[in-house]
Amino acid sequence: MESSQNSLPPPFAAFDFPTPGPGWDGRASSGSAATRLTDKILGNNSDDLVDILKSIASEIGLTHISYVRFASNRSVDVSTLTAIATYSKLWQVRYFLKRYGAIDPVIKRGSAAVLPFDWETLHNDDPATMNFFTDAIRHNVGRNGLSIPVRNRKNVHSLISFTNDIPRHEWDIFKKSNMTSLQQLSALIDSAAGIDAKLPPSSVQLSPREEQCLIWAARGKTYQEIADILSLSMGSVKTHLDTSRHKLRCINLTHAVAVAVATGVIPPAALRDKSSFRD
Repeated sequence: MESSQNSLPPPFAAFDFPTPGPGWDGRASSGSAATRLTDKILGNNSDDLVDILKSIASEIGLTHISYVRFASNRSVDVSTLTAIATYSKLWQVRYFLKRYGAIDPVIKRGSAAVLPFDWETLHNDDPATMNFFTDAIRHNVGRNGLSIPVRNRKNVHSLISFTNDIPRHEWDIFKKSNMTSLQQLSALIDSAAGIDAKLPPSSVQLSPREEQCLIWAARGKTYQEIADILSLSMGSVKTHLDTSRHKLRCINLTHAVAVAVATGVIPPAALRDKSSFRD
């Protein structure tokens, strides 16, 4: 087949993912939404990535798609706070307020995973894990889940998750029929997310605890509230915030937060919809 100037090599080619229905053979279909994703990578589309992921999920017949990028020098809080997901705002706010990032088995497995994994393999008798999945289902996250790790050329480790509420046997067929396409799609999502993730370089390196304390302070929490959220003493919180302020060479906490965001020490996405996170 002859290639044209407008054609794109894998994985940028259009996916051949019919949506579940009568006679469905397990294959999904992704067309215009995947094209929007490719256009975003090429700089020809400024649409919000969440909106693109919602369109792709709808075309493929999924409930939700989420993207998390991990960094060895960043706290789990930052990874989950800067995640891109189609989940409801209610669930995302609840996830942060309940501090589910510390117990989420998908995040725990995904932070070190090399191969795709089904969420079914994560279920166990641990009460915290069982309660987490029950709460997730209650908030329409999806009864079935598949997570695919992606490592790009810069060795950045990301995790893309796909969920659905179809019967289990149909979910197994869906995975078997579409695994290769979902892996290609995951690579595209990772590339598209990288377009929006470029931040000014910073020579300042905060510890995970300093980072966590500064984020919660930026959201308007008091020392005592931060201590309660992170299970620390109020003295420890004050120490972490003072150390952060000194590292950033700022005269007060407000100044430190502004500098941290401006220099990318704290990703701006970690502070989005700040008022929504108040207790």
